[in-house]
Amino acid sequence: MKEKAEKKTSTIEVKDILEVLAQHNFSNQKQVELLQILNYALYKKHYPQDTCGLLEKKIQILQQPTEPSNKDNPDEQGRSPASIKVRSVVILEILKQLHLGTAHNDLTKICKLIAFLTANSYNNIYNEIQKGIYFSNFHSKQIDEINKILKELNASIAIDKNKQY
Repeated sequence: MKEKAEKKTSTIEVKDILEVLAQHNFSNQKQVELLQILNYALYKKHYPQDTCGLLEKKIQILQQPTEPSNKDNPDEQGRSPASIKVRSVVILEILKQLHLGTAHNDLTKICKLIAFLTANSYNNIYNEIQKGIYFSNFHSKQIDEINKILKELNASIAIDKNKQY
């Protein structure tokens, strides 16, 4: 007699999903979009016969504003905006030059400023800066570009891709 194959199911906890979203620098808007899609999928699985509820959840997804991502919105020279790590370090270095850096101000206040200026998540920025920002080869081109710009401005600031910030 053949044994019935056991159906394996895996479960994902909400805290795990939220942690992954926070770790990957998703904007608040993108997190809302992804969570609404997840909410729709879970609702559809658990309440497949609730046509009205499914329609309401689908409408919520479709009503999200269509905001082009920075990666799809290059500037006049065809460049995509710098990563949040590079932008954060540049702001940190400018603040340091103005004697407004972490030696003079609370990290939370600095992260609020960076979040405001970059339109990125305060929590993501705070977590990155608190654990220390390291650059990879991915950032090399952006660092070279910002160093060139800073040099053109006669700024005494340069970003070192091998340094931890």
